[in-house]
This record gives sequence, C-alpha cells and structure tokens, in this order.
Amino acid sequence: MNPALGFVLTALVLAIGVALLVVRPLWRGLRQSNALADDRANLDAVRIEWQELKRDRALGLIADDAAEEASRELEARVLAETAPPALAASATGTRYRKSAVSLAIVLPAAAVFVYLLIGHPLAVIPEVRNPDDSAAKAQMDELFRSAEAKLAKEPNDLKGWTLLARAKSSVGQFEGAMAAFERAVALDAKDPNLWADYADAAAGGQQGRMEGKPIELIRKALALDAKHPKGLLLLGTWQIQSMQLDEAERTFRLAQQVAEPGTAFASIAENALKDIAERRKAPTAAPGEPRAQDVGSGQADVDAPLARLTVSLSPEAQAAARESNTTAIVFIVVRSAEAERGPPLAAKRIPLAQIGEPITLTAADAMIGREGLRAGAKVTIRARLSRAGQPTSAPGDFESKPLTVTLPASRPVGLAIDTLVR
Repeated sequence: MNPALGFVLTALVLAIGVALLVVRPLWRGLRQSNALADDRANLDAVRIEWQELKRDRALGLIADDAAEEASRELEARVLAETAPPALAASATGTRYRKSAVSLAIVLPAAAVFVYLLIGHPLAVIPEVRNPDDSAAKAQMDELFRSAEAKLAKEPNDLKGWTLLARAKSSVGQFEGAMAAFERAVALDAKDPNLWADYADAAAGGQQGRMEGKPIELIRKALALDAKHPKGLLLLGTWQIQSMQLDEAERTFRLAQQVAEPGTAFASIAENALKDIAERRKAPTAAPGEPRAQDVGSGQADVDAPLARLTVSLSPEAQAAARESNTTAIVFIVVRSAEAERGPPLAAKRIPLAQIGEPITLTAADAMIGREGLRAGAKVTIRARLSRAGQPTSAPGDFESKPLTVTLPASRPVGLAIDTLVR
C-alpha cells in the first residue's frame, strides 16, 4: 500500500474512533440520566415541604384554609414532576442528538485542520523522507567554491584554510582537503593538530593505508608533540598495518593514557588493543611452514587469488546509488572472524561500474599486513554501498550480510547489498 494512503486511512480511523467515544453518551441518553437525577432532587424537595406543612398544621402555626391551599399546590407540583415527560424528553433528546452529530463532524475536521497547521503531511511520502541528496551536495560544493574564492583573495587566512581542509576531509573529498592542509601547514608548521589532520586526510585518500605520505605527516605531528592523541592513533594504525604488533600495542596504550576518558580517541585506542589481542590468538603457521609474509615476498604469491567475489545491489540500493549521483562507492570489507572491531584486514574500493563483474581478493588488498589475508585464515566478508563514498558506515548506506569463509575460498562468494543501515 502507498505510505501516504496508509497514513490517511489510519488517521481517519483514529479520528472516527475518538469521535464515537465522545458522542456515544450524548446519543444514548446522557440527557435522560441527568433529567432523572433532577426529578429525584425535585421530589425530595417537595417531600420535605409536605412534612413541614403537616408539622406546622399540627402545631397550629398555620390556619386550616391556608394549609389546604398549600396542600393543593404541593399536590400539583408532585403531579408535574411525576408526569410522563414525553414531549420534553423528545425535544431535549433531539437537541442532544444534534450536538452528538455536530461533534462527530467537527472533531475529525478539527483534527485534520490542526495536523495541517502544525504537522508535516509530506513526511509520509517516501521521496520526502529519503530525499535526493544531489541538491545538498550541489549546495555544499557551492559553499566550497565560495570559500576557495574568498581564500584566493586572502591567501594568508590560516583559519579559513584549516576550516576548508577539515570540511572537505569530513565529506570524503580527500584530494581537495590535502591541498587545503598544504596551504594551512605552510602558514603554521608548528601545530601538531594540523599535521595529524593532514595525515588523516592523506590516509583517507589511500583507503586507510598509512604507508607513504601519511606516515611522513604523522611523524611530523609527533615530532612536535610526542603524546599527541590523534598522532599516536595514526602511528599505531600504521604499525598494525606493518604487522609491528608489539610496537602498536605500546603506542595504543600510550594513546589510551593521554586521551581524555570517554572520548572517541580513548574508544579507538581500546578497540585497537582488543584487535591486537585477537590477532595474537589467530592460528600461526606450523613449524617449518613458511609464514604468509615470508611467502609473500614474491609477487606471484601476493597476487594469488584468495577469494572470488560477486556483488549485487537490491532495487532499493540501486535507487540510493542513483540518488547519490557520483559519490556512491561500494566497499568490500574483510575482517578476521575473531575480531568484530578495530581496523579491518582489507577495505577494497569498487566503482559502481564494476558491480556485477568478478572481483578477486588477494594479499595485496591487505590494509594491516598480509598475515591476516593468507591461506588458512578465517575471515568475514561484507559489502557496503557508501552513499557518501566514505569507508566508514553511515545511516542511509546499504550493506550485505557478513559471510564467513576460510581462505582461499573454494567457491565464489556472493554478496547481496540489500540491508539499509540505520
């Protein structure tokens, strides 16, 4: 059923139900019960007056003629109170039923009017609830162009370059972010925060790999502040990727000590330490058997297929990809089966144009060294459609169910991207 029609029908049923609850007592005789109560009260009053009249006559306080006249008046009132109120009841009942009908009409109409006044009727339409974000992206690009035009006139605006760099990095525009960070560090080369953020953007441009320019920038940040929390986290990530687990553990423990408790930095350090512990529990090669990094010295071993993957998109995911215009990207995320958190073993970036084609996973795709991506390793593989083109998951993305396989996989692994991330 169309969501808008379903909402309208539900609201209509609720309004009618409330109206019935309100008008039912009026329709069924609330007037009659109230009238009977009034009649009883009037008869009680007449009874009291009759007893007082009898008492006054017995005491001689009232003459016989006056007492007889008062008795006739009381008798007339009793007859009036106890007479069949057919005509009055009919008139009053008609009035109450008219009120009931009026309320039955006015209440639903008032409910609709109030909702139109303070509600959001279009919110039940799917296109409104999940709008095309191309307009928002165009607006954001326009803001970036405006900021760049202003900075072209004020090239020494350190704050402006810093804000532009961090904004571009936050939306996954890593190339533009790196260019802005380059201008910022040229104006202030002694700020470790700038160098750490610059390194983070450079790593984002390499799909999370820290080798090369990112580690160079990390070292510059730590040269200025050896206990810089973000710099330590980035260094520890590079050490994990290089399979320097002892060094990585020391680095993340130091990061955990200097990070403020309860912050994201402290949480990342804690998860990384758990990830290192899980990796140490992973089975190692038998004595005399060459380990993955030893065997991997040859290019043929690095390129040897560990799994052949196929990815498909549900109709809803395809629609989300179209709405995202050019930003949507599919990521293949590989983790150790024993580690649910921390850096993944691999995060392979797949353009939408290649969806449907066979995808090969090899040791060369490893982000944290090749020890995790080797024959005999048990891993979980998941595919995710990122609408913003970022490796991290976000509401509005679509993903597949994680599949657990032992490398090398004996048969193709099919990943169906069909689950909305909320």
